[in-house]
Amino acid sequence: MEALLDREAPPAARDRAMQQLVASAQAGDGHAAFYLGALYRHGMDHPARRVERDVETARFWLEKCVASPRCPLVALASLAELELAVGNAKPAMQWAQAWVVLDREQEKRTRGDRPQDNTHDMPYRNTAYHAFLIDRCYKAMAPARDVDALGRSWFQELARTHGGHLDRMLQASLEDTPAGGEDGGDVRPRLQIATEAQRTKIMGGDARIPLGPSLGLFLYRGNPAGGRADGLWMIEALPNPAGARGLEAQARSVRTLPYTPAADGRRAYAYLPMTFNDGVWSLTPQR
Repeated sequence: MEALLDREAPPAARDRAMQQLVASAQAGDGHAAFYLGALYRHGMDHPARRVERDVETARFWLEKCVASPRCPLVALASLAELELAVGNAKPAMQWAQAWVVLDREQEKRTRGDRPQDNTHDMPYRNTAYHAFLIDRCYKAMAPARDVDALGRSWFQELARTHGGHLDRMLQASLEDTPAGGEDGGDVRPRLQIATEAQRTKIMGGDARIPLGPSLGLFLYRGNPAGGRADGLWMIEALPNPAGARGLEAQARSVRTLPYTPAADGRRAYAYLPMTFNDGVWSLTPQR
């Protein structure tokens, strides 16, 4: 993934990484299909600048991800944004609602008791982007007597056709969520966030603050000495790279504890989601 996302990597290494990613996606690897979908959805707007934008190819890979045994839940949001961009209100609303339902359920089941995990007034960290996405889906719908009822009927239709698979997606995501206890024999070094409070972030003067709620998923390479990232690359940006660009400054400020690299010297990596809440959008009732 690093070679694929790093524009400074040798071209031959990037070509091999792309070939391996396509082969993995074709073999049924949901995560590989998700990465390809993100690359093709953004095209040359993606920081990796790997492929030209191709909506049909992006949709193919994202839907292949959703149909796989293990697929990141955020792929549903990627599909919603893709369909919104081309004016397909119904699938956009269906995928958006599916993502919001599953994402909120996952967070409810995995929420920790540390302050940096959640706050009392904002229990769902993606709530602003949830609301922002759903609102845009409603605005894309053709005028109807009761758009709320129509939106519910669309979601119920998706639940009838994909409900069992969406349940399995959630279960697989919960199984993949890191937790305490046994590591299943995985001897790779694991990154741990530094103990100092990192719940509040301040955008640097050179960072462009997102214009509205946004979400970014980054590949984070930990420094064995601890502290700031040794390397950071954007995997997916919602709604688009421009909207989530300011999140990169936030991601670079995250600090991890020191760790011992693997015996072969390889560094530890983590997937780092970052979200921006402008304080306006919310699906959580405010006091």
